[in-house]
Amino acid sequence: MEAVNLLPPEHKVRAKKRSTPADNLDGRKTLRTGGLAALAIVVLLGALYGYERSVVSSKKSALAKDQAALAEIKPKADAIKAAQASTAARLSVIANVTTSRMNWDKALNDFARIVPTDSFLTSLSFAALVPTSSIVTPAVTPTTTTTSTDPTTSTTTVAPVATASTLTVAGTAPGTVAVARVLDRLALIPWLSNVTLGSATRSGDGAGNSFNITATVSQEP
Repeated sequence: MEAVNLLPPEHKVRAKKRSTPADNLDGRKTLRTGGLAALAIVVLLGALYGYERSVVSSKKSALAKDQAALAEIKPKADAIKAAQASTAARLSVIANVTTSRMNWDKALNDFARIVPTDSFLTSLSFAALVPTSSIVTPAVTPTTTTTSTDPTTSTTTVAPVATASTLTVAGTAPGTVAVARVLDRLALIPWLSNVTLGSATRSGDGAGNSFNITATVSQEP
């Protein structure tokens, strides 16, 4: 027997057709939305690229300016440093010379008390010590001008340097024994050392002996 549906047509169950989300979307609308999104991403990336490029360009320009300024200032800074080093070295030399100066008032007072009364001094000379390590030798930099027909070259002359603070004493004494006595008396002065007889010559008229004595100044009088 064949089954017959006796329900009214309005109550008949209609089979529902299965559908997917893609079926509910309009193809043109989807394409338009995707295109706008892709365009927005491209515009955003382009803006970021342009901004970063402008920042890099600005930093490169600033770096170039700083390097140019540094290159211009460096020779001046080097010259100032060299002048400071030269000044410091010269001040050191001056300090050494000042500390090794001869106090002639005290020296003459000591000589007056030490030298025997039958002898007397005719001359005194003092060569102060300047340490070799403190000598400043300015750099000799030949400079030649190409626009002139007479090239100019700067030169520097360095004066000879004493190796020790030396005192030289010249005088006269009645005889050889008196010269030896003067030598022994000078050796008693605390600020003198290595007292040495340089020469002793008897005068032609027999009036006495001329002598020359050298000594090292071990400390300031």
